[in-house]
Amino acid sequence: MTNIQDLGIAGIRSGIDAGDFTAVEVAETFIERVSAAKSLNAFLVETPDHALNAAKAADDAKAKGETLSKMAGVPIGMKDLFCTEGVPTTAASGILEGFTPQYESTVSANLFSNGAGMLGKLNLDQFAMGSSNETSAFGNVISPWRRNDGGNTDLTPGGSSGGSAAAVAGMLAPAATGTDTGGSIRQPAAFVGITGFKPTYGRCSRWGTIAFASSLDQAGPMARNTRDCAIM
Repeated sequence: MTNIQDLGIAGIRSGIDAGDFTAVEVAETFIERVSAAKSLNAFLVETPDHALNAAKAADDAKAKGETLSKMAGVPIGMKDLFCTEGVPTTAASGILEGFTPQYESTVSANLFSNGAGMLGKLNLDQFAMGSSNETSAFGNVISPWRRNDGGNTDLTPGGSSGGSAAAVAGMLAPAATGTDTGGSIRQPAAFVGITGFKPTYGRCSRWGTIAFASSLDQAGPMARNTRDCAIM
């Protein structure tokens, strides 16, 4: 029996296409995992309806015999540095608490137009300034990993994309978006044992992404492996 939470993007796409499970079943699995993992403080906002609506659209398309979009049926986490229409965006800062964009960032719009659903907005170092996810106005993100000596001390997932790293490593989402100015995708990915990729500058538009250092910031994928990052 397939454990959906163990699957990445490629596995989810293949399973839906083969009829092993539905996109709605995938969404419900990860929605439940997000809800049950609040102690990690990875998500600042949960958006289960967004994930479910995208899943229903994927299932409807499959039932009609249509070719599924590249991310159809894949629920992801969105770093809370990307503006999302109608969904609060804070950059993990109290300064922006209550800000709800009326427009969609290019990165999130591209993912959504290709069928991805959003499980929620992910915690980060405030305005992406940090490398341990300890500067968020909404509390630290905790790594899903624990010490191998039996200790229970909380570990950092790295940063600034710490919420994204913890969500993927903790199997709360098969993939997530991150941003990297000087290592903020690559370092947290390394901390938690996932794959993070910083694309060539300009490969992914920064429009609608709250800036840290505009000439250096780059959006990129964080996922279980290189293939999933390539798909994303």
